[in-house]
Amino acid sequence: MVEVGEETSPVLPRIRPVPWWIAPVFALLALVTAPWTVYLAVTLPQDIRTRNYRIAWVGFDIGLMVLLLLTAILAYRGQRHMVMTATATATALVIDAWFDMVTSPGGDELIVAVATALCGELPLTVLCLWIALQVDRLIARRLAQLERRAARGTRWRLRYRRR
Repeated sequence: MVEVGEETSPVLPRIRPVPWWIAPVFALLALVTAPWTVYLAVTLPQDIRTRNYRIAWVGFDIGLMVLLLLTAILAYRGQRHMVMTATATATALVIDAWFDMVTSPGGDELIVAVATALCGELPLTVLCLWIALQVDRLIARRLAQLERRAARGTRWRLRYRRR
């Protein structure tokens, strides 16, 4: 993403999009996650019988449906916030594909899970990420246009359509 007001800008000062401490906190969280993952890999049982399996999947799929619907609504309205919903949808689709495959008992169910991932969830993930990148690029272009106008001292003109 283009940073607002890069150093070369004569008009806009450089603005951090988040507080300075966000980067080190998230780096620390990533480092802490590594030994935790190793611990889980060593200590978790290979197989487990669980309660609420059905409700877990139904709840997850309802969440995925909500994300898809929000992305559709924001895209229809042309709102830039679809970057967030499209990215969240892409993430949920990858998680869905992963857990469909690793929790299938094998055989035909595994074949269906892999086919669904390859033909449905992963292509839709690519589309969602493309949407997010397109919106991000549009925002960057608009900011650059506004910066150029401000540098030239161009006045804003409101154009009214006659009906």
